[in-house]
Amino acid sequence: MSNILYGDQIYNEEFKNEFMSQYGKGTQKTLGRIFKISFNKESDLGKDLYDFNIEQIRQLLYLFRPTTEYSSKQNISWISKYISFALDSGAKKGLNPLDFTPNDWAIQFVNNQIKKYWTGEELDKIIDSCVNAQDGVVISLLRNGVSGKESSELLNLKASDVDRDNETLTLTDDEGNRRTIKVSPQCIKLVVRASLELDYEKMNGEPNVNRKADIANLIDTEFVIKTANTNTKSYSQSEKNIIHRRLTKIAADLQEPMFVPKHIAYSGMLEMANSLLGSKDQLSSEDYSLIMKQFGIDGEQSMYRIKSEFLNVETIRNLYPR
Repeated sequence: MSNILYGDQIYNEEFKNEFMSQYGKGTQKTLGRIFKISFNKESDLGKDLYDFNIEQIRQLLYLFRPTTEYSSKQNISWISKYISFALDSGAKKGLNPLDFTPNDWAIQFVNNQIKKYWTGEELDKIIDSCVNAQDGVVISLLRNGVSGKESSELLNLKASDVDRDNETLTLTDDEGNRRTIKVSPQCIKLVVRASLELDYEKMNGEPNVNRKADIANLIDTEFVIKTANTNTKSYSQSEKNIIHRRLTKIAADLQEPMFVPKHIAYSGMLEMANSLLGSKDQLSSEDYSLIMKQFGIDGEQSMYRIKSEFLNVETIRNLYPR
């Protein structure tokens, strides 16, 4: 549910808060987005979402602009659960209109116009276009399976964690979990360059007469991802939003709003999956296990979601046609 503008208001907020209180904070955040997007339509119609008919729900679902069938189904599932909650509490009478929709109903709402995945060749070109190794290394690390909660594996990576001979990185997340993965030679080279880089060319090296300086000095630390020395803070590790800031600029230059950490990592998974698939008709359980290990994915539920959403032969063949 990205690339849509909405406010912070929720229609019939007290009742919706009662529904959301059943779930954890992460789910509440998801539901909050749904209800904030539905606010305008609820206000225009003068009724709560649980009283929408099937056509009104259909019109609303287009507003979410899901990029996959899985996310579209999730939107429908949560709205259906909310309507059922209203029925159980007596706030709504009658039936849940979503109980009678066909299995393929969610497909119509998927926005297929937004690019979500990039081939290995496309990622190479984007990385090559980065003047600063500090920018290119972020893309390369994500593509090779480095992530962690809130990008912690990227931010914790030190020059001493690099084994150039074996082309491996030892990764540590914010909970102290450590793992070692093998990465591409390109990634190793970029990590080494980035760890030595102390000058950062603003706006990817494009000069601007209105800027006071085109070069930012980076703090000389043992960490690979470095932040600018603004003389306002004293720390050695970069702040958590530096990954978001750098990729936001690259995404804007590319005019690709989905060029975000999650989808760069997904592109890396598809690249690895394509290599493992080769001329086979299906990925094996062992193939999926290798991808899960490389990208630090835990749990069968997470893998099931990813397989349903994109990590399947259909998506691979669309991105990498024979």
